[in-house]
Amino acid sequence: MRIRTLLSALAGAAMAALLHGAPALLVRNGLLMTMEPGQETPFIGYMVVDDDGRISALGAGDPPTGAAAPRTVDATGRFVVPGFISAHSHIWQSAFRGLAADQYVRGWVDVVYRQRAMLASPEDFYWFTLHGSLDHLRHGITSAFNFTYGNRDGYAEQQWRAELDSGIRFVHGYQRRRDAPESQAREALAAFMAAARPDFSRPTFLRMALSGTATSEESVAIDARLMKEFGLANQTHYLEFPLNKEEQRANFRFIAAAGLLGPDFYFGHFIHTDETMLKAVAAARSGMSWNPLSNGRLASGIADIPRYLTLGVKVGMGVDGQASADLPDPFENMRMGLYMIRAKYESALVMQPYDVLRLHTLGSAQVMGVEDRVGTLKVGKFGDFLLVDPASVDRAPVDDAYATLVFACNAQNLDRVFVGGVLTSESSRLVNHDFARAQREVRERVEEVRRRARALASP
Repeated sequence: MRIRTLLSALAGAAMAALLHGAPALLVRNGLLMTMEPGQETPFIGYMVVDDDGRISALGAGDPPTGAAAPRTVDATGRFVVPGFISAHSHIWQSAFRGLAADQYVRGWVDVVYRQRAMLASPEDFYWFTLHGSLDHLRHGITSAFNFTYGNRDGYAEQQWRAELDSGIRFVHGYQRRRDAPESQAREALAAFMAAARPDFSRPTFLRMALSGTATSEESVAIDARLMKEFGLANQTHYLEFPLNKEEQRANFRFIAAAGLLGPDFYFGHFIHTDETMLKAVAAARSGMSWNPLSNGRLASGIADIPRYLTLGVKVGMGVDGQASADLPDPFENMRMGLYMIRAKYESALVMQPYDVLRLHTLGSAQVMGVEDRVGTLKVGKFGDFLLVDPASVDRAPVDDAYATLVFACNAQNLDRVFVGGVLTSESSRLVNHDFARAQREVRERVEEVRRRARALASP
């Protein structure tokens, strides 16, 4: 019997080795905030990430006797936190910060899209997207839903290549041409899917989705048909603009009638809602991305997040575009969101630091439909995590780790960023990419776009 038990244990160990690979990184002595449900209390402990990029062991206290890895990180005095997840990013927009400072969304769109983006080439968009992805990573965002720019041929492929080259984990939000007939849009999507499919096995690719729109009944219906045909998720911009709210709300009937609502669908912004639509969204297990920085910058309004959560709407957080946020900074995003809500309710009890940290990690993973792989520190998930040092720019002593992280820390306290157990950024400096080259490329290309814009504006 003992022999059989021993053989069974050995077989189990062999299977675990096959599933997880060999230990590659051991993190010890850090204050772990796993964000796993039911594990709200931080603890001093350890974590092992294997060479397949996944967490194979995690626990309180010292690692088990004999636990070892080729690389060891002593995280004494540091918070160990899951990588932030942006449920709503326009990554290419890092090339166009600070524009249209006095505009609502629609005026801002006219400047950023029609006066800038439309004058850029597909190769420009490779560099814009690479720069933006790397900027996300050095701010601690290890996964993002990326709304791509897709109004012209060749742009989708360049942005796809940049996402893969950057090393960020991503949901690719494919944007079909709005001015093309449905048959042409379907043909272009099929061609893109065929070209991208060989890279679907890459661990940084999370899933494929549509960048949806709710501008008309026909547009919503086309999105619904393409979702079903190609097996796509969908995030749709909706109820962001603070004017003509009733007109925008009326389009909700198109979304419901098309059958879009469901766990593979969520809204971006979703600010100016009513109770009926919130209950419908919750019942369908749909959700929304809350984007406090851009909502404040563009004067879009304050989403009633406590009410959404009470009704059962899934909520994640996004840093939106670097042209509307204007930084991909989850620390600022959490603070801005928390302060907005407390000011709206005139209550310090309505939402806590833990709540916004959960929304920017697990909550975002849930609305994106990727919580099986990212969003918390858990055995079997990817080893995407941050070391946050509250003493590097002194925020110590620490009484409440969540409060210190959200209220007091910022990107200056971001010590190291790991994706799949691999060091990606240290003290905001990328270690595996030539960010200086990406900066040069973007600046030169944006200057050329500006030159074209000036030429068009000349009489």
